[in-house]
Amino acid sequence: MKNLFILSILSLFFVTAAQAQRCDKYNRYCDADLYDYDYSAQSVFAHLYPGDTIPVKTVLYANKEYHITVCSDYENIKWKIVKPYRRTVKTIKEIRRDTNTVYKVDEYGDNIVDENTGDYVIESSEITVDTIWNTARVVDEKLIFDNSKDVDWKHRLKKSQRAFIYVTLPMDADPEGACVAVFIGRNQVTKSKFAGKRATGDAY
Repeated sequence: MKNLFILSILSLFFVTAAQAQRCDKYNRYCDADLYDYDYSAQSVFAHLYPGDTIPVKTVLYANKEYHITVCSDYENIKWKIVKPYRRTVKTIKEIRRDTNTVYKVDEYGDNIVDENTGDYVIESSEITVDTIWNTARVVDEKLIFDNSKDVDWKHRLKKSQRAFIYVTLPMDADPEGACVAVFIGRNQVTKSKFAGKRATGDAY
């Protein structure tokens, strides 16, 4: 039994290693052009099973042009890019209700007593409501791309920002799972400059 247990562990190790090795060289599944960008920094590889979703966190820097695409040996892989942002949410902590009662008084300023009940006679009553609020900062997400409309995302950034890439293998995929590669490529954007000597002569 002990030998069988060790054999099972070794088998699992070799299967996992084989899957990782199989997914490591993944550009062969990509139809997109991967040669004009640098993909070495943030690209990742994974082996997913049906229903799995992996989040890939990345930072997209200013003055660079980005190309993001997802490749898989499963044709109907689902993926999207979202931009996280913070917003303030107000929630009610407590509602306080107070009653302000004004009693009738006689010409001497003494409270008038009801002869039947023995209670002070009420002239007016007002209920005031005071709401105590809690404020909290929460993280929300704005969808900037999903692959239902296009196969990849290309964009030139003017300022740096964070982004999350969510990749999902649908439930109807092969039970053995599929390899997935998230390619995040970038190119430096250079600004054009005019160079030349100062013109001489008459000004127009």
